[in-house]
Amino acid sequence: MALFKDVVEAFIASREFDKATLTRLAFWVEVIGEKEIAAITADDIDAALVRLAERGRLKAGRRATVSVGQPLAGSTVNRHLTQAGSVFKHAKRLKLVPRTFIAPTRGIERIPERPDPERYLRPEEVARLIAVARVVDRRWKKMLALITVAYHTGMRVGSILAVRGKDVDLDAGTITVPRTKNGDPITAALSAGALAELRRLPKVGPEALVFGNRDGRRYHYTPLWRRITEEARLPGRVFHELRHGHGYELARAGVSQQLIMASMGHKTLAASQRYAHASIADKKAVIERVFG
Repeated sequence: MALFKDVVEAFIASREFDKATLTRLAFWVEVIGEKEIAAITADDIDAALVRLAERGRLKAGRRATVSVGQPLAGSTVNRHLTQAGSVFKHAKRLKLVPRTFIAPTRGIERIPERPDPERYLRPEEVARLIAVARVVDRRWKKMLALITVAYHTGMRVGSILAVRGKDVDLDAGTITVPRTKNGDPITAALSAGALAELRRLPKVGPEALVFGNRDGRRYHYTPLWRRITEEARLPGRVFHELRHGHGYELARAGVSQQLIMASMGHKTLAASQRYAHASIADKKAVIERVFG
């Protein structure tokens, strides 16, 4: 039976990884590398994460990395967990574990993360997610439309999942949410791409959920989303970053903050102010390129 460290070596050889990913993989090799991959339990994973949290943040010293006495962010711990899961998935691909094998990372609860308004999905990252969703989503067959609508409208995923047949007007090219997080209704304009994806979905009645499951109930998209982000080499990214990406793309295109507010359903200027950084960064890039 293959050892965990051997599977990691095969995983690293299969593609290129950045330094941060290799560092996370090195941590797992250090703590469970000598264990047979099929014998690793959820308790082993949990104990390793506790050890990681207790170690805290590191910095490079003269001879070795040393702890700086500061706790790790929840997102960092979660990325380590996701990274371990990718190794077990690779072992399954290589048929080093039985087909019925369930990765011990699956039952581990993730640490709540503080939302980062500066974290958003770039166009090239969204393109990767769409490419993967097109292949991976073989059962629900609505994730491609969900991603496209979310990115092109800036609507919250909860609002989109609550949309019913009567709320979508394909002729007018609009989608309406009767009640948003802010308590107000909002009507979003649909791009040609979003309209095309919505037209590909099965037709539903006026009261039926457009993005419901086969039984017509609300679909739990998170497991499928997590799989897609991992396959797209974007582990740990959350769906809400599509909304932030929408705001940044509007700002980058020179759209006024008032229109960004209207598009995203913001009540205050401060809420849309964060996206101004994107357009400022682009202006700086132009000035540096032209004037040096």
